Amino acid sequence: MPNTSPAAAAVSIPAASRGPIAVAAALAAILALLTTTPARAADPAETYTVLQDRPDRLIVELPNRLIVAAQRVPLQPVVSVQAWTKTGSIYEQEYTGAGLSHFLEHLISGGTTSTTPEADSNDILQRIGAQTNAATSLDTVRYYVNTTADHTAEAIDRVSDWMQNSTIPQAEYDRERDVIQREFDMGSGDPGRIFWKLTQQARFTAHPARHPTIGYLDEFMDVSRDEIIDFYHRMYPPNNVVFVVAGDIDPKVVVDQVAELWADAEPRELPEVSLPIEPELTEPVTVTGSADVQRTRLRMVFPGVKLGAEHDYALDLLSAVLGQGQSSRLVQDLRDERGWVTSIDAYNWSASWGEGFFGVDAELADDFQPLVGIAASSPEEARLLSIERVVHDQLERVKTQPVTEAELDRVRRQVKSRIAQAGQSAASVASSLASDIISHHDPDYSQKYLAAIDAITPAELMAAADAIIDFNQQITVVLSPLGEDGEVTTMDRDDDVDPASLPAERVDLDNAALVGDLRAALAQADADAEAVATDEPVRFTLDNGLRVILQRSSVVPAAAIDLYWVGGLLADTRGQ
Repeated sequence: MPNTSPAAAAVSIPAASRGPIAVAAALAAILALLTTTPARAADPAETYTVLQDRPDRLIVELPNRLIVAAQRVPLQPVVSVQAWTKTGSIYEQEYTGAGLSHFLEHLISGGTTSTTPEADSNDILQRIGAQTNAATSLDTVRYYVNTTADHTAEAIDRVSDWMQNSTIPQAEYDRERDVIQREFDMGSGDPGRIFWKLTQQARFTAHPARHPTIGYLDEFMDVSRDEIIDFYHRMYPPNNVVFVVAGDIDPKVVVDQVAELWADAEPRELPEVSLPIEPELTEPVTVTGSADVQRTRLRMVFPGVKLGAEHDYALDLLSAVLGQGQSSRLVQDLRDERGWVTSIDAYNWSASWGEGFFGVDAELADDFQPLVGIAASSPEEARLLSIERVVHDQLERVKTQPVTEAELDRVRRQVKSRIAQAGQSAASVASSLASDIISHHDPDYSQKYLAAIDAITPAELMAAADAIIDFNQQITVVLSPLGEDGEVTTMDRDDDVDPASLPAERVDLDNAALVGDLRAALAQADADAEAVATDEPVRFTLDNGLRVILQRSSVVPAAAIDLYWVGGLLADTRGQ
């Protein structure tokens, strides 16, 4: 390609001076100009918009609307590099039920790109000692590389390359297609998957969330390589990606590298996606299935609320009161006192894209005497109805009688401890940050959630129970042991309701909408919020010789205490 830079164009050879010496001198001048070190490129910081800048965290928007968040977690010399795209199974449009998002996850993570063959990428990952994988959910696909902090740049390079430059060669398409077929085979008999898929189809009548993330085998097998490549280019532009790095890093250095690697990635218009609004249930629903389980499993769920909507936080605490921990009401009643179940728990499942459900799960004990007066067609049904009766009694109780402050304090501590314990690694911090940005449009949502939990009152728990728990809207899912025929329930497409017949809610996947909400959330952020920090360890020895090491870290609001002493097998007397 001819050099058309201003420097090169500035040198010319006058017609009257085109002798050998003059030409040689001119050529030497041109050569000098061409070999001069070019001026440094503009500072990457000049190409992005800062959304949040604090000592431990930098969040920016690139010109192509890629959102980048870098969080310093100086606890250990490790790093987690993650890219999240809003491309889960509910956003597959005309391919809904074919599992394209999950298929792409297999193909992109570690696959061949236009710059790096798969084998070379694997060599790089092995050299830096990386742990890498990907995961598909109903609304997102995430890719990650976890490694030591000194290999941060290489990890960022790998993830960025996969997200932008995957070529999906035919050989890799064929291989991963076979892998997913085996995954279908393994999942077809998995009781947990069957139980969940039965729940999906019972809870959602027309919403794409009723379909399994992996899709249906026959529809998956019809997906061509051209279709998967088209879907990749359609759904993976930078304006549909959130890139997060957490660990022992310099946030500015990390963001600058990401900005440089993504500088040429052009934003694209994302497809218009509308999700049907589920109709309100008018009567109870019961679905049954069979799997290779030893004991019958019972699930009772009630249509719930959206993530962060009214009653969501109260339902989180209510589920803990009813069925989380040894002191919860259903555990004490049905498991410990009556012995009717081997396990029982309650939960609140909510999502940003639609209303979830509040549920109770139980595994029946082998044999117990059902309640007297239960009308049932079989002993098994009588036991199921007996458990349901007791659960209903407990649910009615929380509607009409406030929980005690002591009980509420206990479950608050449980919920807060669970969140704190789940956020102690660089990988979990990165995942939480990405999820908070995508689902809540607020990078500090987790901390605000903890504050909101503290403010919930017993009256709010009663109001949440009264609003959500309606026995006329109960969905009951029963998974029974295999019968004499040994036939496992299969999950096939069963569309009873046309999504087009229902009102719909438009989903704007473009990061432009997300950034607007981020700005609003960050404008209200606590200016005095403490940055994540880890102090140097302090060592001292007590008068009795006990050595103590203390180290303060604000990564999570939790404490850990370990006690070590010299001993073990090597300290045993010989022969003992």
